[in-house]
Amino acid sequence: MKLQNIAIFVSVIAGMMGSAFAKDQMPPRVGFVAGAGGYPKMAVTNQAFFDGLSDAGYKDGSTMQVVFRTAEGNMSVMPQLINEVLAEKVDYLVVSSSPGCAAAKKATTTVPILCISVQDDPMKEGLTPTLASGNGNLVGVHSYLPDGISQQLSMLKKLKPEAKKIGVLFNPRNETHKRLLIEWETIAKMKGIEVFPIPAITPSELQGVISNAKSATVDIAIGLLGADTYAMRKEIAEAAKENDFPIAMDTPGGYTQMGGVATIGVDIVPLYRQGALELMVPLLKGAKPSQLPWIGPKEATMKVNEKMAKEFHLTAR
Repeated sequence: MKLQNIAIFVSVIAGMMGSAFAKDQMPPRVGFVAGAGGYPKMAVTNQAFFDGLSDAGYKDGSTMQVVFRTAEGNMSVMPQLINEVLAEKVDYLVVSSSPGCAAAKKATTTVPILCISVQDDPMKEGLTPTLASGNGNLVGVHSYLPDGISQQLSMLKKLKPEAKKIGVLFNPRNETHKRLLIEWETIAKMKGIEVFPIPAITPSELQGVISNAKSATVDIAIGLLGADTYAMRKEIAEAAKENDFPIAMDTPGGYTQMGGVATIGVDIVPLYRQGALELMVPLLKGAKPSQLPWIGPKEATMKVNEKMAKEFHLTAR
């Protein structure tokens, strides 16, 4: 074979090998740090996210690799879990909850971050100066409504029209919860309603704080949205029933199916799917967070467990 032909042959083989390598490139590694819920048996919120990615052609083990961690409601471990995932050399980082997003923002300025289920206004959280676009390497999905608390108060009053004192179940270690509690107190006061704080960090505290609320003649309560409260939603439903004290939850994920009386607030499950399709997919295709807008809700909704509403002597509609 002539030298010229050999050179051509080698060039062709090299090109074929290069093409094969391009096709066999490792799929993107997506780090996912959940505030609560496992994997692959997932919470309904996380399931909506991964279902959305799957529908768009991104599946764990084939077209992407998922590095998963969960805090199971313990927000104090979020920074540690985020650093563990980043140490796995992920290409993208997905983090749920406001505390998780704040920790992710501190942890990296280079890996693209998708925040999901930010409970408060992302601008108030210091995550972005505008909702029109992401900030640096971070963009996300939030559940904040400017008049959301007013809407929730109105819905609570539909359940208990004579309510004059409303409890707010919150995690005192959650900075977003503490800020939202102040908003609840301010807005409720303008409507002639007193807010009674019900602090709880772990399920073991629920019996005591609910007993205190009943002794203080609280009419009805609502638990604030968060991975911490989400992780103990079943225990909240059980403690509420045991103490004959109605607690609605600003959280999805089967609270009413678990015996909870109602969910009142933004349904974040569709937002998880929307975040997957409208933010995560573009990121995987090369878009930068700063090129994408934040996604937020349009309204609050109420879902009532009719059976439990009757047991609590509430107005179901």
